[in-house]
Amino acid sequence: MVSFKNPDSPVQPQPGIYGWFAEKDSKRRICIYVGMAGLKDTFITKGTLFRGVSELQRNTFTSNSPHYNKLDTDFIVGTAIRFFEKRGYNCIWEHLSNDPTKELTFAISLKPILQNLNNAKIKNEFRILKNENGYWQDRKNGEGVREAEREIFSVLEKAIL
Repeated sequence: MVSFKNPDSPVQPQPGIYGWFAEKDSKRRICIYVGMAGLKDTFITKGTLFRGVSELQRNTFTSNSPHYNKLDTDFIVGTAIRFFEKRGYNCIWEHLSNDPTKELTFAISLKPILQNLNNAKIKNEFRILKNENGYWQDRKNGEGVREAEREIFSVLEKAIL
């Protein structure tokens, strides 16, 4: 089950830092991902809640134009949430800070399973990079999504052992 711990505090859209966590039996808490919103000026303000919902819905499958040979952060984070839910964890989104420049600080302290601690970027093994240009773009269908899920699940299985 997914829950949003503090979606209205602060009032959204709010720039800052947010995190995704997996909890089981109120004893084990795993940080899945720490993200940031609002550092870049955009026409439409995208706050931390917007980013969390986008990831939960897996809004973007692949985005590294023009190659489209690796998976997007939205899809990776959303798939990791599904992975933990299938294993009996409750997944929780939480707004952590109003300062979007603190992403790396939070990543270092919370040690998210999906990210490198030296730069807060998604670890390459979760990107599922393919040597064929357009690989994931050509697989924007049910079969391709299931393939990508299986590969991410496999990497996650190894990561949590």
